[in-house]
Amino acid sequence: MNTTPCCERSLAKMAVRALYLEVKAYPKPGLVSFIDAGAHVDMDGETFYRSLFTLRHYFYHITKKGRHTHCFEDLKQIAIEAEQGMLEKTGGVNTHRGAIFALGIVCVSVIRLAQAKTRFTPADVHQQLLRDWPKHLQLHAGNPDSHGAIVRRQYKVIDAKQMAIQGYAPIFQLLPDFIDIFLNTQSLDFACLFAYIGLLQTMDDTNILYKKGKLGLDYAQAKVRELAVIDCLFTRHQKATELHRLFSKAGISPGGVADLIGLLLFLGQLFCKPLREYSPVCSN
Repeated sequence: MNTTPCCERSLAKMAVRALYLEVKAYPKPGLVSFIDAGAHVDMDGETFYRSLFTLRHYFYHITKKGRHTHCFEDLKQIAIEAEQGMLEKTGGVNTHRGAIFALGIVCVSVIRLAQAKTRFTPADVHQQLLRDWPKHLQLHAGNPDSHGAIVRRQYKVIDAKQMAIQGYAPIFQLLPDFIDIFLNTQSLDFACLFAYIGLLQTMDDTNILYKKGKLGLDYAQAKVRELAVIDCLFTRHQKATELHRLFSKAGISPGGVADLIGLLLFLGQLFCKPLREYSPVCSN
C-alpha cells in the first residue's frame, strides 16, 4: 500500500527515474542499455539519456493537467509535443514514444487516485486506469501507419493501445514478485530480468513482430522460456547475457517489453520505498 503523499513533481521524478533505471538494467536481451546498444544501430544508452532528459517536464505537465481535466484531447496534445521534443533531441530516433504514452496515462491516473485516497494499493491504481482510459482510447484512432497499428492488422494481436484499455493487467500481475525479487536481492538487474522474461513470454511484442514476423517472436519467446526455468538468479543472469548477444546479433529487440519494464519500475517506486531510494549510480 502506498502511504507517501503524491504530487505532480514526485510522480514526474519517479517517471523519469523509471526510464533511467530501465536503460541501466542489464542484461535485457536485445535491448539498449548503458553497456551496449543491443540489437540497435540507430541508438544507444547516450541517445536514451538525451531523450529522457527532454521528458523531465512532460511528466509534470501532463500529471498537473490530468489532475484538473478529463479532456483527452488536451492531454494528447501535451504528449504529442513531448514526442516532438524527443525526436528533435534524438535526431528523429524513437526512443521513448511508447513510454510517453504509457507512463503519461499512468501518472495521470495515480494523481487522480491520490486526490481521492491518502492510502491506496496497486489494485486501486489498476481500477483507476480502467475508469480513466478505455472510453477515450476506444474512440482514439491513432496513427494507422505506426508499426503497432500495422502489426495489429496483420497478426490480430494486442498492441499498446489495447494493453492500456485493459489497464496494463500483466504489469499488476508481475508487480508483487518484481518488488520481492528486488527486496531480497537488492539487484535492479535481477528484478528487471525477471520482468523481461515474464513479459516477453506472455505478450505479443509488436516491435519483434514488425521486424522479424511471427517466427521471430516465437523464437524469442522460446528462448526466454529457457531462462524462466532457471531457478538460480546468478545462472539466469549469466545465460541472459549470452542470449543478449544472440538477440543483438539477430536484430531481435522487444521494445514493447522495455516500455512495460519502465511502468513496473514506476509502480515499484510508488509502492516500495527501498526501490524509490535505491541509488542507481552506486550499484547494479
